Amino acid sequence: MIDTKGNIILEKEYFDDLNKIKETIRNNQNKAMVVVNSAMIMTYYEIGTIINQRKKWGNKYIEKLSTDLKDYGKGYSITNMKYMSRLASEFTPYEFSQQPAGQIPWYTLIEIMQKSHSHEEMLWYIEQTYKNGWSRSMVLNQIAMKAYERSLINPTTTESITTSSDLSNELFKDTYVFEFLDKEKIKTEKDLKNQMIDNILKFLNELGPGFSLVGQEYKLRTPTNKEFYIDLLMYHTKIHAYVVIEVKIGEFNPADLGQLIFYVNAIDELEKTDGDNDTIGLLLCKEADTFVAKTSLKKTNMQLGISKYKFIEELPEYLERRLNERKDNLND
Repeated sequence: MIDTKGNIILEKEYFDDLNKIKETIRNNQNKAMVVVNSAMIMTYYEIGTIINQRKKWGNKYIEKLSTDLKDYGKGYSITNMKYMSRLASEFTPYEFSQQPAGQIPWYTLIEIMQKSHSHEEMLWYIEQTYKNGWSRSMVLNQIAMKAYERSLINPTTTESITTSSDLSNELFKDTYVFEFLDKEKIKTEKDLKNQMIDNILKFLNELGPGFSLVGQEYKLRTPTNKEFYIDLLMYHTKIHAYVVIEVKIGEFNPADLGQLIFYVNAIDELEKTDGDNDTIGLLLCKEADTFVAKTSLKKTNMQLGISKYKFIEELPEYLERRLNERKDNLND
């Protein structure tokens, strides 16, 4: 029997736990290198489960385990074992087996657990990290830009954008946050586009997976020798379709939609091949009245979306307003 300042640990039960943990570590150490991370996370989950069964024994239990496991490497520090306990507390065994948490690096998983404000938010970041291959720094950046909160706001799109393959959520966001934009240097739409192109990797990352740049100020020449210039022409490698992006520095005006529709139709006529799906259009503007935007897209059979771009300092106020609107609509 071990007395730890009022917390009594039954010696036999403690050593049973210690042996279980050592056996778990040894079993998972023998797995192939291709599943090293998954094996490690599973090991941590199992250890966390054992720790949580002995919570009444207090922190001295974790401290003693950490000391007795030091021969198994640096991964069994007191701090790390507390994170293991947290991991096991967050997931039931069934839920853990259904989540891609084991495919995410341990310290990235810790950041997600620490910085998420709800279980739903944590699951969302785990899923997106796995799906998009985000690094730890990219996850932290997405959290800073409140990607989860933004995902709760439905984008404004035509009804032809379906959710059957969940591509609408990948293709359009209600709001894009380009943290690299220098607000003071944006006086014209050309300034805005130039900053996006100058930071093309960050721009593509914010657009989402699958986007690649075809051209800026992409020239369209009609059979009648008329020339037009598309702000940004992208190609989406998952959807196999061109994406026309028109950038507006001010508030959305219904008249802007006519230009976008023409460009989408022109790309279908002049660039699209048999291997491509119908071209998609995105109007990216600073502000957009919800009623005006939705009404403008109504009864349009084309795949179009209207989204806003925000400077990062504008995000908290905007999200608070939109999420309150969403809550009110759900309560109606």
